[in-house]
Amino acid sequence: MTNFIREWHSGHALRVALLGALISLALVAWSTLSGLGAISPAQQGSDPEANLPFLFAVFIITWAAFFVYVFYVSRRQREMQREIEALKRALEERDRQSSEQD
Repeated sequence: MTNFIREWHSGHALRVALLGALISLALVAWSTLSGLGAISPAQQGSDPEANLPFLFAVFIITWAAFFVYVFYVSRRQREMQREIEALKRALEERDRQSSEQD
């Protein structure tokens, strides 16, 4: 039961951290792009470079999300590897005890 609670708390904290990071990135992107309001829609349509800040914001957000995902997956993989090692040790201990009883 304590493992479940610990795992839920660590997962919950990670989700909160991810949400905070995404909100922060969105706010940074919004503040960067808020200066585009001075450009008229006609200028935006005729000048492809006017869309570069949007492209840059999406690029940053996508890479940030990718690295957060890689971090999360590697962390889960380490946890699973520890669980596998614990299971191996438990099986070896059980086999050792059963062989001693025979």
